[in-house]
Amino acid sequence: MPNFDLLNLPDEIICKIITIVGEESFWNVGPFIGVGKRGYGLVHEPCVLKRCNISPMLDFGNCEIGTCEKFSDFFLKCVNVGNINVVYYESLHLAMKCGLEEGIQVLEANVPNHGMSTLALGIFDVCLGKDIEAREIFQEFAVKHADLRSEQVIRMGDQLMFQYHRSTHHG
Repeated sequence: MPNFDLLNLPDEIICKIITIVGEESFWNVGPFIGVGKRGYGLVHEPCVLKRCNISPMLDFGNCEIGTCEKFSDFFLKCVNVGNINVVYYESLHLAMKCGLEEGIQVLEANVPNHGMSTLALGIFDVCLGKDIEAREIFQEFAVKHADLRSEQVIRMGDQLMFQYHRSTHHG
């Protein structure tokens, strides 16, 4: 049987592998960074960053994505390439720290395709007294995601509140 060497694979294939394992958790891309410049570069490819699951990064007792924290550069690279979930988390952080308008500016990139972002935008609009905009967003949400009176939306609202309050730990 021939000896298989991962390093002989083309970058496109390794990027696909990194993307697949990164969708499970950002922790899974660490070993690729450890193999050197090539691995580091491939982990930071936009196609990888755009789909990397950073949720475990937020589950630390002390979130390490704030300015100058351990994972802040990686987190911001994910924001910059448009990772939908990371953009959502960053918008919550900005809404909490800088104001709802700043959060909305980031959040709008995800609307209407990302349900949690769309729900958050509608709620932020209500808080700002933008009744017409909120009504339009909630109507769009109901068409694309779920009936506003459903159990699913109640759970999403609870999750949004939890994530919004947790965003204070990323600073």
